[in-house]
Amino acid sequence: TKHPLMTELDKVIEIYNRMGFDVMESRQLDDEFHMFESLNFPKDHPARDGYDTFRTSEGYIPPAHTSTMQHRALLKYQPELERDGQIAVVIPGRVFRNEDADATHEHTFYQCEGVFVSQDATMGQMFGVLKQFFEYYYGQKLKIKTQPGYFPFTEPSAELLIEKPAALGGKGGDWLEMLGCGMI
Repeated sequence: TKHPLMTELDKVIEIYNRMGFDVMESRQLDDEFHMFESLNFPKDHPARDGYDTFRTSEGYIPPAHTSTMQHRALLKYQPELERDGQIAVVIPGRVFRNEDADATHEHTFYQCEGVFVSQDATMGQMFGVLKQFFEYYYGQKLKIKTQPGYFPFTEPSAELLIEKPAALGGKGGDWLEMLGCGMI
């Protein structure tokens, strides 16, 4: 039973903990390497432009995504990979994007990155984990579908959609794009 004071982020973390994931906190400020280079963003990628990414006068970057933590997670959890054969960690964090706010966009919000590594990890396994997460979160069975996507730091990449849950007024046949995902 959800405690009345539990935040949505706490609920997300609690579900992933039950699913066997460790939690690693994201950073509020980061650097070019973790924001772009370690994630294979080309030098001329539009996200590197000052119009898309906030920067401090000292050159630090408030992260536009929690993927800035992928490199750190792989290094930190490498002993678990060697010992247990897998890394399973989620990285919740606040992200900042230089865009106009509207019904589907916000400049500051929370995101949750998942990093799962094993010798036999598959896209099907990833889709199953995400489906299970959303079913726990919304408290009902849900259909999912995927469509091709592009992210510099995953290959292959996909966008995951869920059948609109009853809690959000779904009546079947309505779909919500929930996230981008792929193989690191």
